[in-house]
Amino acid sequence: MWRILVLLSVMFSASLHAQVSGPISVFTNRGDLIRNGSFKRWVREFTALHPEASVKVVLVERYGEEMAVRFENRDYGDVILVPTDMPKAAYPKFFLPLNGMKLSDKLYFADSWAYSGKEYAYTQGVSAEGLIYNKRVLKEVGYAKPPVTLSDFYALCEKIKAAGKTPIYLNVGAGWPLQQWDKAVMVLSEDGNYYEKMMEEASPFGKGKPYEQSMKIASTIFKNGYSEQDYVLDQWQDSKKQFSSNQSGLFFLGSWAIPQLIETGIASKDVGFVPFPMDDSGVSKGILNFDWGIAISRFTKNPRTAKAWLDFVLTRSDFADTSGFIPTVKKRRSGMPQLAEYMSYKPVVIQTVSYQNNFLRLTNKAGIDFMGGNYVRNILLSPDFEGSMRYWNKRWRQARAND
Repeated sequence: MWRILVLLSVMFSASLHAQVSGPISVFTNRGDLIRNGSFKRWVREFTALHPEASVKVVLVERYGEEMAVRFENRDYGDVILVPTDMPKAAYPKFFLPLNGMKLSDKLYFADSWAYSGKEYAYTQGVSAEGLIYNKRVLKEVGYAKPPVTLSDFYALCEKIKAAGKTPIYLNVGAGWPLQQWDKAVMVLSEDGNYYEKMMEEASPFGKGKPYEQSMKIASTIFKNGYSEQDYVLDQWQDSKKQFSSNQSGLFFLGSWAIPQLIETGIASKDVGFVPFPMDDSGVSKGILNFDWGIAISRFTKNPRTAKAWLDFVLTRSDFADTSGFIPTVKKRRSGMPQLAEYMSYKPVVIQTVSYQNNFLRLTNKAGIDFMGGNYVRNILLSPDFEGSMRYWNKRWRQARAND
């Protein structure tokens, strides 16, 4: 009898491996995780579990800009990230539904890429958005602790600037890091679903409105010379080195950026992370935001292998810790001390609600590359901030009228 049981077990195991077989290509925007060997290690760990499978990792660092043509030509691999500006109605055209994986009850933001009752992607990690600070630089200018009000933040920037260092990198040339100022409106409105309500606003860039406040902070940083001097060329890689060599003090980014900074040479103990002080109330407010969604091409020839890879990344690998994320799987805990510091401020937690098709359509009509950064760059470069706000209000009203 036991021989029969052993034989059945071997046959069942062989059947599982046969199901997870064949090559897949994985598209990612995380060049840092390719350069530091993390993806190579994960591929090795995955293929050890599934020896009949193979994985090719394809790097697309300017993902939002470069993938449009690939989607049009159906040249986007097997496991891909969902473009932030893709309407949900397009998901069935490009991706497989994932409900059968039975992961949704275990994950944060499981329904963020849902459409018509089907889930087409799951976030690769949960990012806390906030102020990353260099403890050494702050100590040099007399700050034992990071700022907790906006006025104190500006004062800190002045002191860092006076010390001959760059207070904060906005990365205007790179563009995409300026998406933070789209995210800031959730703090200023204290509403993770603000974008939905914004569609009813006639003048969202009007005086005192969340978007006007957000852009005003970014503009104040830029106009006062608190950010990098070169705002034309892509300074992203250099900005990390400047921070790690104590030549700059601050970033407004997600927690995902912290491991990248540490990799450039700064000790983890010298990197702090707190909620960004968007006003002078002294009340900490933090954003928990989903990162890119991982999806599977509807044209993949090896869907079982693609699904097994997605499951491996989220439930078995150390992708989240390596990437600076809170794990997508609710029961898993982050090992990052910076996230513990962030939560020690007991912030009012604002959880991002997924963007609706109607909102994305409206922003596109208005010429706002939501989460893209180009329109924010235009606002920063405008010599007339108030005029720029009037311009975007006009574009928004026109988009609503023609919607």
